[in-house]
Amino acid sequence: MVVLASMLSWLGCSSSQNAPANALENDTITYFFFSEGGGMNRFSGFRYSIKETKEGQVHFLFNEGYPDEKEYTLDDHSVFDTLQKVILKHKVYKYSGYYEPMFDILDGQSWRLSVRYASGREINADGYMAGPNGYRDAFEELRQCLEPWKSMPVATNELVSFHYVYGHETYVLEKKDDHAELVYDNKETHEHKVLQRDLDMMESLRILLNIYGLKTNHSCGTLEEGYTLWMFEADYTNGEHYLYESYDGNFKCGYTEAIQGFIADWMQDTPPTRIRY
Repeated sequence: MVVLASMLSWLGCSSSQNAPANALENDTITYFFFSEGGGMNRFSGFRYSIKETKEGQVHFLFNEGYPDEKEYTLDDHSVFDTLQKVILKHKVYKYSGYYEPMFDILDGQSWRLSVRYASGREINADGYMAGPNGYRDAFEELRQCLEPWKSMPVATNELVSFHYVYGHETYVLEKKDDHAELVYDNKETHEHKVLQRDLDMMESLRILLNIYGLKTNHSCGTLEEGYTLWMFEADYTNGEHYLYESYDGNFKCGYTEAIQGFIADWMQDTPPTRIRY
């Protein structure tokens, strides 16, 4: 059995068993996350997040390819029923663990799927250039069934405030009627500045957060010795609030460099050249 389990893992298969279909038929999805991406193009792939809010509504976030996204909230739970039908049809409830190919592949595509139900049951799986039998057909149908919600016309969800802390430095960026304002404080040097900038700077920051997938709540846990703590809070016109805490030794794709570069441009009142999109 140990040999069999090892072979299944080596072939990109999982021996774990999730809840059977009949256990999910009368259950209700409350959270759905699905993403694909990778390779040399940072903006390849997509990222979908659909969740039930504390107020009982449904929050949608669709990010596809180009570094921008569609985000809105509706009183429409039918999307969960639609997703459930595809999950049962393709036996997606059996997906579990990590899938990888037999041989190394450079600059390939990775995927991640996470589904939570009202009962507490979950589906969690991810992979790199591999997956369960028929997973590509299942993924394509999941994407197609979401098309009515992805194509819904909505207004841009603008960034209205951004509170950023890096070590001793604190930056509070806020959108005003006709300009953006930055309040800078340094606890070590006691320096204090209030700067005004064009509203385009807030729009560039909004896109930066999309580029790096930072519209999420995250905490790094224990701070490792020798690194600098950093965090930010972001608020949007639709009421969404995000809190991200980490340190400069725990990041991917240069989160800290991107934000620090943006802040340096803001302080100097120069175009945000460090944002590549």
